[in-house]
Amino acid sequence: MVYIAVCEDEQEHQERIEWYLKEYSAINCCDFEISFFSTAVDFWAHYQPESFCIVFLDIYLEEGNGIEIGKRLRNSGEDCQMVFITSSRDFAIEGFELKAQHYIIKPITKEKIFEALDRCLVVLSKELQVIRVPNGKLEVAVRLKDIIYVEVFNKISVIHTENEEIKTYLPLSQLENMLGGRPFLRCHRCSIINMNHVANYTVTDFMMDNGDRVGIPRSNSVAVRQRYLDFMFTKVRGEVSAKQ
Repeated sequence: MVYIAVCEDEQEHQERIEWYLKEYSAINCCDFEISFFSTAVDFWAHYQPESFCIVFLDIYLEEGNGIEIGKRLRNSGEDCQMVFITSSRDFAIEGFELKAQHYIIKPITKEKIFEALDRCLVVLSKELQVIRVPNGKLEVAVRLKDIIYVEVFNKISVIHTENEEIKTYLPLSQLENMLGGRPFLRCHRCSIINMNHVANYTVTDFMMDNGDRVGIPRSNSVAVRQRYLDFMFTKVRGEVSAKQ
């Protein structure tokens, strides 16, 4: 089930968006649960953490502002897919900073809604991807998006996630194949990083967003850092294109 919130204060636009969402759902066999809100107050009165997968936000609400709703969501740690709806591009930069997936300029059309949903669902499908690794006598499912980095100690691979460390005897080469390439980067013979979790980097280290450092071998420093920069360039270019 994909839970969608629509913050839009004009009844005509609500009805049009609902019609397009239901049409997309029928064509693509998606299960949508849609909630409509006319004001920011109404949205926050019904909001629960991680309750929505996609949020459509009209920037110019009669009571409230879609950008402010987006900022509050991001500040609370929400990583839901955001789509801003507006009559101008005045807030395009703010939308980019909030990692909005799409930016719809009115009039609202089926093509624009469908394109926004396509982009959001591609990201959501990736976020739901998991790998299953043996952990003692159990098999543990690990979401790819939660993995910060993987390192090896004494033939034990340690998967560092946002909430825990998972130890497995799977060799790093096998884990590398399971992770499937970007955004994962084999930066050292003993470590793999998730480039989406890099906060900064130097010539010798990647600083991950959990505060840990992952070393970059001197012998391969230029090539490894270039692969990271190529990834970030592609990612940013894609985000910019999504706002245009």
